[in-house]
Formats: sequence, C-alpha cells, structure tokens
Amino acid sequence: MPTDHGGRLPGADEAVPRALRLVGSHGYYQLCARLAANIWGRPRAGYFSAAEQWRHMIATSQAHLRDRQPPTGALVFWDTGGPYGHVATYVGNGRIVSNDIGDSVPGEGGVYLVDFGVIESKWGATYLGWAPPSYPTT
Repeated sequence: MPTDHGGRLPGADEAVPRALRLVGSHGYYQLCARLAANIWGRPRAGYFSAAEQWRHMIATSQAHLRDRQPPTGALVFWDTGGPYGHVATYVGNGRIVSNDIGDSVPGEGGVYLVDFGVIESKWGATYLGWAPPSYPTT
C-alpha cells in the first residue's frame, strides 16, 4: 500500500472531491480512462485505452515506473493481462477511486473507493506506476 509521501498534484484539491462524489455512481463499465478523465474535469480521455495512455506517459517521460508513492490526484496504472490495462485515481491515504472492481453484476460499471492493493489482489493485475493527469487538447 502506498504511503502519502508524494504530496499533492496541482488541481488535486478539485479532482479528489469530484472523484469522491462519483463513488456510488454507475455507467463506467470498462471505461476506466474516461472515469479518470472525468475526475480531472475532462469529458473523455483522448486515448483508446489505459494501456495506450500509459505508453504515452512513458514516451513523454511523465511515467513514474513502479513508484508506489503516488501523489494525491495521480493516475495509477496496471497491466491486467489484456490489451486495455487499467487506470484509477489515487485520492490519498492508500485509496483509489476505480470502476468495475466492486461490481456484483457484470457490466454494472460502478465507481468505488477501494484500497490501492485491491486491483492487484482481486484482478491479479500488475502495478505499472503513476503519472500526472495529462490529456490531449483535442
């Protein structure tokens, strides 16, 4: 579980409350990148998948590979073993806001506040690292 040594990203004071307001909502089935973008006030991510977004973060030197001390507000990424990956938003105190992880019915697309490690323990995903929110302007 991460410890909060990474500080807060600029804009986190607006993004984190927005993330927490989305907890309990639905409609984000397999739309993790859109959820993260919405948390940061964007209508869409501008990437086909979380995996594509992570590759962009690496290519632009914004990725913090395997760093388990993300700042509050950071986008945190996992390899899920499939082509799309997963992204969630770190809201501090070892917690993330993520979609789908607590769904009792497949396709529900729920938004949940969960411990950082749940993505690995429940889905068997591999943590990749974190990056600041960075979105195309188009």
